[in-house]
Order: sequence, then C-alpha cells, then structure tokens
Amino acid sequence: MKNFIPEKQGLGLLSVILFSVFFLSCASAPSTENIPAVRRIDFNLFEGKWYEIARIPISIAGDWVGTTDTYIKNNDGSWLVLYEGFKGDFDGRKKVLKQKLKIKDPDVHGEMSARPFPFVWLPYRLIYWNESDRTMIVTSGTMDYLWLMAKDPVPPEDIYEKLVDVSAGFGFDVNLLERVPQQK
Repeated sequence: MKNFIPEKQGLGLLSVILFSVFFLSCASAPSTENIPAVRRIDFNLFEGKWYEIARIPISIAGDWVGTTDTYIKNNDGSWLVLYEGFKGDFDGRKKVLKQKLKIKDPDVHGEMSARPFPFVWLPYRLIYWNESDRTMIVTSGTMDYLWLMAKDPVPPEDIYEKLVDVSAGFGFDVNLLERVPQQK
C-alpha cells in the first residue's frame, strides 16, 4: 500500500504532534519558576557522565535502566547532552537521545534551555548542586519532571535520601519518584 504522506512531511508532522502532546501535557502542571536555579556550578565537574539515580517517570524513557546524561562542551559554549539507557534491562537495546543545552543567563548557571527537537527550546533547570557529594537535581519548567543525578552510579543511601528530602522541600511529590537501576 502506498504511503499518502511523503516521508519528510510525515516526519515533520510526527514532530509537531509529539511536541504538541508534550507541550499540552506540561501546560496544566504547576510551574517551577518559584524554585531558584543554582547560581554557580563548577563546569569541570558538570561535564562528563552523570547517572540518573531516580526520576519522576517520563514516557520516553519509562522502561529504561542504567540511564545517564553525558555533557560534552561545544565550541560555542553550549553542550551536547547524550541521554542514554537500556530498554527493559541491562541486556536490552541501548537507546540514545541527543539534545543541545545552553545557559540562558550567565549570572545564573543553573537556568538553562534544552533543545530535544529542532527549533524547540524547553526549560532545563538545575535546582540543586552539591560538589562534595557530586550530586545535582534537575527539573524542567513544571513539577512533572524531576531527575536526581549523581557522578557515582550507586551513591550511598544517605545521599539518595538527602536528594529526596531536598526535592520534597522544593514541593515535588517524591512519592512519584522511581529509582533507576544502575550497575556499579
């Protein structure tokens, strides 16, 4: 059977539909604008691989395990972010999503924008940064998105609990958090 939508138009249409669904699902969620973003971060520590310790589930990676963000500095001061994980279990197919990340305000390092799709910039907010235990908390523009990140794949339990407590203090529903399996 012949496809009635040319391939390139079909991909463009699919992108518009996916973005619309994503945007409309975010529109009703409470905003994170009253949570201050981190003012200063050590970009040498920020760059490289971070392990997703826990997250509020997202449809695009709901069944991924071993998920990481790798931040690679570009010549223009932005970062390439590789969001990687394994579908289902550690023997599953490796999945990779690429996005571009940039700082919106040089005086507030944690106030960033991410481009997961061409021409679409979304809030990417680093709201907690701890150099000593090498952890951070990231959200978007709404309370529906939360990622607890660490440089170590399996940080001590007290570090995890501290990240959960900080998230609760910001007003996130920490009962929605799911631990992300990681390999040591």
